[in-house]
Amino acid sequence: MEGGARLTRERNDIESRLQAELSAWGDLPAGGGCAGRQMRRRLESVSDGPMGASGALAEARVARRLLGAGCDLEIELPTPNGRTCDFEVTVEDKKFFLHVKCLHSEAVDRPALPSFLRSIEQVKRPFLVEVDWRPGLKNPELARFAAAAREFVTEARLGEELLHRDLEGHPAGSVRITTPLATNRAVVAVAQCTPTLVSRVGRLLERAYVQFMPKGENVILVLTEDPAYERLVDLALLGTYVERWDKIPRSGRRVAHGRAEDGFWSRGRFDLSRVVGWMQLDSEVIPTRLWFRHEDLPVEPMRGTIISALDAG
Repeated sequence: MEGGARLTRERNDIESRLQAELSAWGDLPAGGGCAGRQMRRRLESVSDGPMGASGALAEARVARRLLGAGCDLEIELPTPNGRTCDFEVTVEDKKFFLHVKCLHSEAVDRPALPSFLRSIEQVKRPFLVEVDWRPGLKNPELARFAAAAREFVTEARLGEELLHRDLEGHPAGSVRITTPLATNRAVVAVAQCTPTLVSRVGRLLERAYVQFMPKGENVILVLTEDPAYERLVDLALLGTYVERWDKIPRSGRRVAHGRAEDGFWSRGRFDLSRVVGWMQLDSEVIPTRLWFRHEDLPVEPMRGTIISALDAG
């Protein structure tokens, strides 16, 4: 019964969001014109569950933002390799191609961090420490987990992970050293950007890349429902954090930190990709974040056109 009730709530939520988006398009001047008619048909024909609905909502939200910024749109353009490009975006005489991907993830009610695990912040190590634990752990087991986590954080290197087991040998929690910080003590947080999710975003970036239009400026935009997942895009794009023994440490630090070569842009891979963005799916106000692969490319005015079109100022 519980699973059936959850599915019913999810279907009702999807329907409500689709109807709200359809209504928003109806409020646009002339209903958004040709682009509006295409988007409404797409929203009205969604039939492939939550993932399909998330994808349709993502494209519709992005299209509305682009039209609101004064852009002209062409939708679902065929590419020479038999794929499709989501949008051709034109602002005056400047044009770029936009590929929209949405990370569909189940809604998670993150629990408050137990006070036992706050004791990890007593450790004098400059790292963000992400923790996860099995629901229902009693205080004695949480205390054992916290003690094991403190011992681990005291010695662990960036990127390392501990799987803690209870007295019966079952997994009880995990601790991962994720990010270097400019503090003198560890900061503990509930795990969000797991390696599995980072890999999923990396695959989305690769899927967008095969849809690139030749001889044009291509931009990938990843949408997530959770605003905390902006960091997922950063890690998937630029690489996860590791200790770098080939670099000189910052003043006051014994070890230098940098990015591993596991990012989408690492080792010169996917060289045609120069701009990637992130946007929250259900927000009308949070600005887009953009990453530029090169400090001076694309050159102006194309760079400014992309920033203004995606409201990333």
